[in-house]
Amino acid sequence: MAKEIFEAFEGQQDMFGYSQATRAGDTIYVAGTVGIGEGMNIPESMAEQMELAYRNVAGTLAHFGAHMSDVVEQRVYVTSIDEASAALEVRKDAYGGKDLPASSMVEVSRLALPQLKFEVAVVARLDA
Repeated sequence: MAKEIFEAFEGQQDMFGYSQATRAGDTIYVAGTVGIGEGMNIPESMAEQMELAYRNVAGTLAHFGAHMSDVVEQRVYVTSIDEASAALEVRKDAYGGKDLPASSMVEVSRLALPQLKFEVAVVARLDA
């Protein structure tokens, strides 16, 4: 089966050792995605980082012709379960509030950059 690779920016594989996403058949695997915006802007709040991270995931999925409604699983990494739980509506809204994907949430001591609070990796199926 052929794979299609997507890099969030040119040289991502060489610089960081992974691709942002891989499509194999009808399945799309999106690597951990954080809430970093234009100019490396990182919002302060957990909720704002969540919103931006989900927008970034949606942009990655769009490269393959997929949508957030095609996501069947998500793995969420947070630096505070309490903050993430308080922002639950942001997570639900990212998927339109219904038909939510299977999900795991894990609290970690830190993410790739000290100011990051949220990271999400997803699996989407085009035939979902």
